[in-house]
Amino acid sequence: MSGAGDRVVWLRLAWWGVWGLALYRLAVLLWGDIPLDVEEAYYLDWARHLEAGYFSKPPLLTWVLAAVTGLLGDGPVVIKSVAVFFHAVAALFVYGIGARLFDARTGAWAAITFQSLPLVGVLSLFASTDAPLMCFWAGTLYGFVRAVERDALRWWLFTGAMAGLGLLSKYTMGALAVGLALALVADARWRSLVASPRLWAGLGVAVLVWSPNLWWLATHDWVTVDHTRHITVAIPRAGDWGNLGEYLLGQVGAFGPLLALSLPLWIGRPALWREPAARLLLFASLPLFGLVSYQAWRHEANLNWAAPAYIGLTLVAVHWLLAHARRWLFAAIGVNLMLVAGLYHYHALADALGVQLTRKTDPYFKRLGWRELGIQLADVRRRYPRAALLSDSRKLLALLGYHSRLNGRPPVLRSWNPSGRWRHQYDLYDDIADHADGEFLFVSRQALDDNVLSRFAQGELVAILRVRVYPDLVRRLYVYRLTGFRGYASP
Repeated sequence: MSGAGDRVVWLRLAWWGVWGLALYRLAVLLWGDIPLDVEEAYYLDWARHLEAGYFSKPPLLTWVLAAVTGLLGDGPVVIKSVAVFFHAVAALFVYGIGARLFDARTGAWAAITFQSLPLVGVLSLFASTDAPLMCFWAGTLYGFVRAVERDALRWWLFTGAMAGLGLLSKYTMGALAVGLALALVADARWRSLVASPRLWAGLGVAVLVWSPNLWWLATHDWVTVDHTRHITVAIPRAGDWGNLGEYLLGQVGAFGPLLALSLPLWIGRPALWREPAARLLLFASLPLFGLVSYQAWRHEANLNWAAPAYIGLTLVAVHWLLAHARRWLFAAIGVNLMLVAGLYHYHALADALGVQLTRKTDPYFKRLGWRELGIQLADVRRRYPRAALLSDSRKLLALLGYHSRLNGRPPVLRSWNPSGRWRHQYDLYDDIADHADGEFLFVSRQALDDNVLSRFAQGELVAILRVRVYPDLVRRLYVYRLTGFRGYASP
């Protein structure tokens, strides 16, 4: 078979493997009843107030959600399908990177391996900023690989556009710029490109694409940057090796146990680092992984914070395993797919095996019960249709704002923020101090005391919402009708 014929075969394998898994995930969403996450409800609420930036994140995911839900409605499956699509496109970029740096076979298996990663499997079912970040990180890396081949202007512009979209998705994108700069300096063939006007034109495109968010940041006291700084470098705490160990153990599950076990076999090999293609991918991945690991040691880090690093690491792992341990690679993919399927069908498997679901045995417990509470709150809202929903909790505002809709219309949301310190998006635009007129339904996990009630002319407890999720998990909320807000400073 000709070389071109081989490439077609491997491209077809990548295409059907990537979209086959994407379709399976859509089927899980349609029939698996995966609960809406608080962050998804939060971002969806942002989409009703389009801006060029938000308190904790850049705006791109919100723009996408606004467009998609405007066309298809805001059901959970529609919201979550955005993540399925972005990760599938990221996997196709992985194929392109592998095919250019190694060969089409490596690209195909790398794309399938990437789609099989447990972390990607989980992130594909929840619309978070990681979804577009993964896509545009992979797109930037693919564009860079094409650009350095012949210093082609169109590929530098493509790389810049992908990088700009990545920065509009999540500021983690900046770590890739560091890695690619290191790769340029480390490879003698590419050092002269640092002075290439085509490269700088690509950088200009990146800044241009990112510029709406930059303008928003400049006019909003750089609040997103300050928030990011606060949760990363500004927390005064000594290093904790236990935190780092827990984080790294979690990464074993995120990458998949067999792939993670293979990593020490190849990542430190001098011969691998002498390969320009492998070195580029490691430079693109390890700065972010190292930075997040340091953050985990210094304070804490979420498992998904280093997710884009697995794009390059997957490609190098597949390249090495295909050459030295092919059966191990196929076993790793199989184990990963079984782990992902176990997570997707956890409730059905627990039922089949007779496992009693509780707060301790159900990994989805944090997401359960909110829909039922929202239905109960909707009944309260029918009695007070003009009342805005008020709370001191971002989580309650986001989830109950989504689940307590009447005729598909969400309530007006207001934030209780007597400290005056911005904590989340609702504090920026929905502080009750800026919207004092009218009546409110204050929803709280605890009964309100005089510190709150005394700041209103009238207040009464109108409902106690209660949902028993499991014997050891009961969600209870108190709902107060309040009018005549006197201000936070009132006695």
